[in-house]
Amino acid sequence: MKLDLNLLQVFDAVYSAGGITPAAKKLGLTQPAVSNALKRLREHLNDPLFERVGNTFVPTAEADRLAPIVHEALQSIDKGIAAVEPFDPSKSSRCFSMIAPDAVEPLILNKLLQQTMDQSPSITYDVKPLWGIDFDQELLNKTVDMGFSVFAQHGEKLKTAYLIDDEACIVVRADHPVYGDRDTFTLDDMEKVGLVTIAPQIRAMTHLEHELQARNVKRRFIAIMSRLWSIPYIVATTDLAGALPRRMAESFVDRMGLKIFSLPLERPVHHWYLVWHEDNDDDPAHTWLRGEIQTVFAELRGTDGGLLPRGV
Repeated sequence: MKLDLNLLQVFDAVYSAGGITPAAKKLGLTQPAVSNALKRLREHLNDPLFERVGNTFVPTAEADRLAPIVHEALQSIDKGIAAVEPFDPSKSSRCFSMIAPDAVEPLILNKLLQQTMDQSPSITYDVKPLWGIDFDQELLNKTVDMGFSVFAQHGEKLKTAYLIDDEACIVVRADHPVYGDRDTFTLDDMEKVGLVTIAPQIRAMTHLEHELQARNVKRRFIAIMSRLWSIPYIVATTDLAGALPRRMAESFVDRMGLKIFSLPLERPVHHWYLVWHEDNDDDPAHTWLRGEIQTVFAELRGTDGGLLPRGV
């Protein structure tokens, strides 16, 4: 009895994704289709391969033995096919998935779509938020194609490429009764003003939070939002202040009547990196998209030297 190669692809997806539901999403199949394929493979190999323990899908010893062999074989096949089938973005209908924090979405998606829609009208992008997921694990499982991070080092099999610098700043409405006519924003101001901020779990990952905590700066958080995008809207209509990445803040200044202050700290610069699994290094479609993203950020670096000029 010959073994259907598709069954091995399903096995590889279930093993790496850790379950039928994420594997189905990864493969673009229905859950029943994945379950049926797994059933056929179990019968062929005479092994359950995976067993449910509570809410966890646990591989058997045989599955653990087969997994690296199957994965390497499938990678070899994919690379061989890719070598003779160059990627044509004008004919592709691939959906690229990526993890992008709020601060990156306006930097990349707008310009990426402008840059690629004419040459690749059927390609789509599925952008997932950073909140509530394990960034490295999603990339290691290859349930997403790539992600954007402020960290240069990730998992052993994850590769990174520098994109651009950014920095935190303070925003208030331009006609703020206290800060509208001010030229500076001090640490004392940071402690006095009412602030709108993001959830503490997200805030804890920022360079700014580490700087302020190191200086023991106390703050009054009046409103805690789930998304960074909410901050400029709240600031524009209240007397609250908020901290935003400068590149994001600049995009709201004119249309929402905001004023930007540099932070009274050593320049809290952070770097953005593109992150992907090393298995995708030679994938033509993946290589194409990485190149398009690098082009977008190269143009941004060219217009401002990589870092926006400081405000008042």
